[in-house]
Amino acid sequence: MASFLMVLPLALVMGLGVLFRRLGLLDERTVHRLNSILYWAALPALLFRSILKVDQDILSNPNLFWAAHATFLIGPALALFLGRAFTSDRRVLAVSALISIRSNNVFLGIPAVMTVMGIEGLQAISLYLAVSLLGYNLLSIIWAQLVLSGKLTLRSLITTLGALLKNPLILACLMGVAGSLAGFNKLPQWFDSALKMVGDSGSGIALIVLGATIRFENLGEAMKSTWRDCLFKLFICPAIILCAFQIWPVNQVLRNTVVLTSAMPAATHNFVIAQSMEMDHEYAGKIVTLSTALSMFTLPIWVWILGI
Repeated sequence: MASFLMVLPLALVMGLGVLFRRLGLLDERTVHRLNSILYWAALPALLFRSILKVDQDILSNPNLFWAAHATFLIGPALALFLGRAFTSDRRVLAVSALISIRSNNVFLGIPAVMTVMGIEGLQAISLYLAVSLLGYNLLSIIWAQLVLSGKLTLRSLITTLGALLKNPLILACLMGVAGSLAGFNKLPQWFDSALKMVGDSGSGIALIVLGATIRFENLGEAMKSTWRDCLFKLFICPAIILCAFQIWPVNQVLRNTVVLTSAMPAATHNFVIAQSMEMDHEYAGKIVTLSTALSMFTLPIWVWILGI
């Protein structure tokens, strides 16, 4: 019960999004605009400011790097192996490989970790994102490309890197890492205050927007076709990184934060990536919808398992 109450605020705020959509306060156009504000301003400000304060911890946690990247290599391979028992469709299998490790780290992960673990959790997730975000994006897309076409070309790799470097979330992380490593971890107060105001607006809005995107009427159909990938995303992926930390141990707060972040549902932009890479984007969309709805029940289980 205690673990459920810890994530209940997330469900309540997401419930506002569901309510606002049904009342007509949030239509698709408004949701798209709010997503753009989150994507280009609120969440980059939060990430940059948080990662900038990580300081030299980025270099002092090699175990975090190895555990995270081992998961990024093993997760898609295992998802592909299990997926082949159910289908031979490369477009579907590519989605399985892509989504296996691509959690909603930012739009849901940051608010969830802050709610459950407070400021220590925010510091830990900032460190995790600083260390892993580039590898997380690059390796997941490489895996998907390999499954889809059976090969990886230099051209596709360059295209992937170019797309990543245009992503404001990744740019914010890279700028934060660069500033932190350079020892420039204290901004002028007027600028820091402005970033804080913009960044603090992101968590609540992200949860409301996420709630507004859930279509409960489609969950039954999604369950029939995507249950195995949702199970993998919500349980097997975080279990893999929990096991990886047995080999590369880190402190308990960091371990719990990373595992909880990995237990988040599939990231919403997986649908966009799947569509742009000519995978089965409708299948990807169903996974995003179902895993997001189910996460309100599975996250308390992970909070209990981790003993938070």
